[in-house]
This record gives sequence, C-alpha cells and structure tokens, in this order.
Amino acid sequence: MLKAQLKLSKTAITIRPIINNRTAPSYSLAKYLAKIINQYIIMNNHCNALNFSTLANDLTKLKINENHRMLTFDIKDLYVHIPIDEIINIIKTKLLQNSNLQTIHIILSLLNVIISQNYFTFQQKNYQPEQVVSMGSPISSLIAGICLQHYEGLHIQTSPGY
Repeated sequence: MLKAQLKLSKTAITIRPIINNRTAPSYSLAKYLAKIINQYIIMNNHCNALNFSTLANDLTKLKINENHRMLTFDIKDLYVHIPIDEIINIIKTKLLQNSNLQTIHIILSLLNVIISQNYFTFQQKNYQPEQVVSMGSPISSLIAGICLQHYEGLHIQTSPGY
C-alpha cells in the first residue's frame, strides 16, 4: 500500500511516498536484519542527528559564539538515490571489522533479498521500483544512516576546520 506524506518544510508542498511494508513478505526479515546489522555496525552520528528529540537536546547543550556556523543539508529524495551496489559494499566493509565471513555472506544475501522485495500496489496496479531503498521498510533508515555516515567521513570530517 502506498501512502503519501506532505513535505511541509518545502516551499512548494510536494509529497513523500511511503510504502507500508508491514504486509510485505520481507517485513519481519527486514526488521530482524536491521537489529542484527546494528549489532555489528556502530553508528557514530558525528554529523547527523539520530532523531528530532536528540537534535533538540543536543542543540540546548551547545556553547555557541560568533565564530560558529551551523550547516544543514537537505538531500533530495535520499532513499531512491542511495546507490545500492555501493551501499552493499560499504556495509560489507563495515561488517568485515566486526564479524566473520560466513556471517557477512548471510547478512548480505538477506539484504539483497529485502531490497529485491521492494514493491507496492497503487490504484490496483503493482509496481516494483528498480534497485531503490523504500521508505517504510524497517531497514531503510539504517541503510540511509550508513550511507550518510560514509559520505560524512569522506567529505565532511576530512574537510579543513572540522
């Protein structure tokens, strides 16, 4: 089932399509696999907020002076633009730090199954987007977080003045 949320933070109000994956065959597997991956990959969240509550709490603790600047990024259509092959390689590399090859093979195989089970019904028609992370899957935010932290490490944390 396809649901749409309004993007109220945008000037031109658009929609954010969210697929209700609770009835999808891979829902329980995605939920379980997200828990497993979280055990092996440590999410540092140096440059991104875990959620709105954490962000609000962290902002109240900041000691800001006139030399500080706050920078925010809005990534257009993040979930559909995550490079699947690249993120699977990034996850594999991160898993190599804390797990054995058999565990990694199983995790990556299951991840590929979940990503390939990305389909939805809209107006009595079935759709299967090619190689995208669907919003609404229990593993989507984890994959997006891993992707963002990877690019943070490459581009933000290595920049002068970080």
